[in-house]
Amino acid sequence: MILCCFTVPVFAWQQKSLPIDTIPSKKDLVPYNARNLLAFPFVVRSLETKWGFGGIAAGFFRPGHDTTVRTSDVNILGLYTLRSQLILALTSTVFFPHEDNIIRFQASYSYYPDDFWGLGNHTAYTAKEGFSQKQFFVQPQYLKRIHGNIYVGVSYEYQITGPVEYTPGELFDRENIAGRHGGNTSGIGPILSWDTRNNAYSPDKGGFAEIEYEYFRPFLGSDFKFTLLSIDLRKFFRLSPKSVLALQGLSGLTFGNTPFRKLEELGGTDMMRGYYGGRYTDRCLMAYQAEYRRFLFWRIGMVLFSATGEVASTPGRFELNGLHYSGGGGLRFALSKEEKLNLRIDYGVAKHSNAFTVQLREAF
Repeated sequence: MILCCFTVPVFAWQQKSLPIDTIPSKKDLVPYNARNLLAFPFVVRSLETKWGFGGIAAGFFRPGHDTTVRTSDVNILGLYTLRSQLILALTSTVFFPHEDNIIRFQASYSYYPDDFWGLGNHTAYTAKEGFSQKQFFVQPQYLKRIHGNIYVGVSYEYQITGPVEYTPGELFDRENIAGRHGGNTSGIGPILSWDTRNNAYSPDKGGFAEIEYEYFRPFLGSDFKFTLLSIDLRKFFRLSPKSVLALQGLSGLTFGNTPFRKLEELGGTDMMRGYYGGRYTDRCLMAYQAEYRRFLFWRIGMVLFSATGEVASTPGRFELNGLHYSGGGGLRFALSKEEKLNLRIDYGVAKHSNAFTVQLREAF
């Protein structure tokens, strides 16, 4: 494995959805007059991408002259993988004076050869079907502080997907998957966020909670009529000066004529490591994970993790005997000890599959 990079305080990339989680610690502020433009190549590996190669350019700044405000960022990323997957992405987080207002933005284009096992929590491992799809995605978000570390805001999302390239008469047709012929989604909704983490990249204390609701309707320009509700809860406990226990719970619910690319997916490089991203796909998801993180020496650390979760067609169809499990461990290399930005090397084990992944930043 070869990884070439320069130290960079902000990097966030996740499979498919590219969610933004770029909130530097106030202890890690970049000096106001510093030159803050960095660019570097990188290498990643996951079950979904195999090996991937790309580059990122990142710029850092502060609106106005308030040096107590956390550093804002703009990131431009390009990635090409050995599965002929192409991803181009732009992400940004801007903190305004006193941090009373925050703008988060992401946009991406991708051509993505992928795999699909059909809908449901008990799909056969041998039912895998390959497919490809092009998509363009843009999502601006605005957050306003209402009290302490609590923010409320609004999120708008627009996505254009091309027709899914798949084998006619197989899974996509037999299960009548919405969105297989492509189309537009356009939705808007509120966000409620709370964040007391002492560092967004590798915190050792504090918590994070965010609830987001999105409403997709034809009058907004959407070809599909549906709603999404997502909940992300995290808690971090400092067990000793060198060890941390990290916990996360995720829930996602979709209602209506939800298109394929907006369904809930179990697996991937961040949750249920060891399972292929989207190994289990349906309208609803719940998943939980715990991770023990320990610093060893120099810039080296190690982790142990375990997770459980399942998908269902409706919230009432979740069942205890339907839970899937995965676990594993990994090593960490601190690219920046000051900003706690780590290179993550994980090996996850699941039923019928295992995954060796190389990524930047922690899973959560």
